[in-house]
Amino acid sequence: MRLRLLCLFACATATPALAQDQARRLDPAAEAELGRTARLDSILRLALERNRDIAEQRARALAAEARGRAASRLPDLELKYEQWGVPLSRPAALDRADTLMIGLRQSFPAWGTLEARGRAAVEESASARDNERARKQEVAAQVRRTFASYYRASEELRLHLEHVGLTSRVLELARINQRTGHSGLQDVLRLELELTRLHTDVARIEREARSSRALLNALMDRALDAPLGPPEELRPLSRPDPAQLARDLDGKRPELASAARAVRRSEATLEEVDRAARLPSLMVGLDYWYMPMGTEVRHGYGAMLALNLPWLSGRRADEREEARHTLRAEQHALEATRNAVRYQVTDATARLDAARQSFDIVDQELLAQARRSLETTQAAYAAGQGDAIGLLDALRSYLQVRIERVRALADLVSTQADLERAAGVIAVEGGRP
Repeated sequence: MRLRLLCLFACATATPALAQDQARRLDPAAEAELGRTARLDSILRLALERNRDIAEQRARALAAEARGRAASRLPDLELKYEQWGVPLSRPAALDRADTLMIGLRQSFPAWGTLEARGRAAVEESASARDNERARKQEVAAQVRRTFASYYRASEELRLHLEHVGLTSRVLELARINQRTGHSGLQDVLRLELELTRLHTDVARIEREARSSRALLNALMDRALDAPLGPPEELRPLSRPDPAQLARDLDGKRPELASAARAVRRSEATLEEVDRAARLPSLMVGLDYWYMPMGTEVRHGYGAMLALNLPWLSGRRADEREEARHTLRAEQHALEATRNAVRYQVTDATARLDAARQSFDIVDQELLAQARRSLETTQAAYAAGQGDAIGLLDALRSYLQVRIERVRALADLVSTQADLERAAGVIAVEGGRP
């Protein structure tokens, strides 16, 4: 019996963890697709569907909406019971009491305060939705930046492995030239040293690729070591129009919308406090009286009306002062947020222009020059002309230019993600803005 209870307890405690693990798993088709090729659109879609930070903000927004609905409702109806004149010698003899009363009480806040409180609550819940939208945009931008890093590491690894093969072939050629007397042992040793250095770089790049792959899996709420195929090819995107991006920032940036809602919320709070300071709140009560006075039983009722006197309380003036200063602070915060957003758009636009210029120079000029230099140097060395130093320089230059192109492309895509995030136009459904 004891063993059975222990088994039941173990199953009951393991079930939530098992259910959570199963919920994290993707369907086999999606897993197979990710294992074959890492596509940006697929990763972005899954991250927006499964990311736990977004889910947290969504749950908080739903909680804020429920809290907003409750804020504009009347206080609870109260049920009251009283008994008067029960003899101390017989405390349970309610038939000897002078009066037994049962009644209801309902409080009514000052006129207009509930409506103002409801407006403030609506702005609060809408602000929670803005936070959810901002988190979606941030996750989308983070996915694109991390995918660019994953692409850069994967391409650098491919280029280094390709360069290892090329250097190995040149090393064999150097050994042949040494045996035929066209070059010395020093050339062979230098190429062997270069090959060892390349192996060291490969280990570093593999670590960077693993880190980016783990972060992409974390954003999709997958196991960090889940298989993720090689990334699809990145392509330079067309330059967005800065004027178009900067248009209607108040509507596109959730942070600005939330700051504007904070101003309106403070305005509603100030109105609520002001009405509560000028108008009294009301409490209405109705009682049924049962009076078992000896042999005669009498029935009656009682009614009551209570008003508070806010004009006699200095606390109301302090509350109004607090509400006014809070409103002013939120207005300053809104303008500060606008200035920060404008700067972010301007800064990201400048960085995007610089990144695009760098990529164009590397892609259209440096890459062709480095390729021609390597081909010429290789042909001369194979013919017994030149030395290993010149060949090594040409190999390194060609590798470095190809790596610079990959890095420039990844930086271009990452910087465009920053600009779109700054302008609030990143498509949070996986498509283009």
